[in-house]
Amino acid sequence: MKVRSLRTALSAFAVVIAASACGPTPGETVTAPTAPPTMSLAGTPMSPESVPDVVTGAPPTAGAATQPASAFTVAVIVDMQSEPVRREQAQAMITEASGFLQPLTSISLVLTDFVEDAGGGSTNDMASRYVTSHAAAVPNGLVIFSFGDSGRAKLEGGYGYALAGPAGFRNVFVSPVAGSGQIYVAVVHSSHKYAPCGYDGADSVQGSTSIGSECRGQPGMACTQHNGYSICSDSVTHLYASTPTYAVSGTIIHELLHLFSGGGDRDHYNTPECNSRMGYPAQFFDLQEAQYHNGLCPYVYEEFSAAFRP
Repeated sequence: MKVRSLRTALSAFAVVIAASACGPTPGETVTAPTAPPTMSLAGTPMSPESVPDVVTGAPPTAGAATQPASAFTVAVIVDMQSEPVRREQAQAMITEASGFLQPLTSISLVLTDFVEDAGGGSTNDMASRYVTSHAAAVPNGLVIFSFGDSGRAKLEGGYGYALAGPAGFRNVFVSPVAGSGQIYVAVVHSSHKYAPCGYDGADSVQGSTSIGSECRGQPGMACTQHNGYSICSDSVTHLYASTPTYAVSGTIIHELLHLFSGGGDRDHYNTPECNSRMGYPAQFFDLQEAQYHNGLCPYVYEEFSAAFRP
């Protein structure tokens, strides 16, 4: 079934599939110009206002013995040399991310394990340590909450890559890019801010107006408090700002699904390739739809769904 929707070039980040993939850069936003009517997943016209503001997944039932028939399982690894993330926080973000994925694919994201890693090294080292010690029950993917290699996730929000599984491992999600013997890894900055304002690259607020490239390169824009931090005043109503962790949870989906489509940054929402493939006008753009699709072109969700081969 074709996923019919629109798309937006909401970020300008580089992606390297199967080695690294870049996230929806929650710190960047775009203002939507006048555009043709948005299309629903069924292909019928709908206004941007009719797209759900927040899509949330129901938390797993306590003590449930079985998983959904179509589930992408992940283990969370917390890099203790970056910043702490509690198990309940990790579960909440995975549940939220599942709520973004399931309506578009009928596939749920399910947390199966949680570990804290204080061993240091690269994110690949952390992932490899986990796989080696859990070879008998390897999940489909890993989410590593970390600043990332050389601080990349802290700067960009997240990135992803594929890691070879143990001998004999076959992933039921078969990437047309990476193959069936891979585990999909998303490295995500757990406290990344969407549209930060007045920070000037620091961890604490430096001023009451945007500085430098903040707020889409509009220095001097007023900042306001929202979701516990200082945000560009024109971004408060955006979908990514609708919950404190929406952008981070969306980054999880963005980075994992990038590994199922070979176009790299051309698979982002609103690229010429995306608009052409989806049959939309060359300049078509809708911010809310872009964020609803976590910065990815809708066809990436089709490719991910087709990759499920139990």
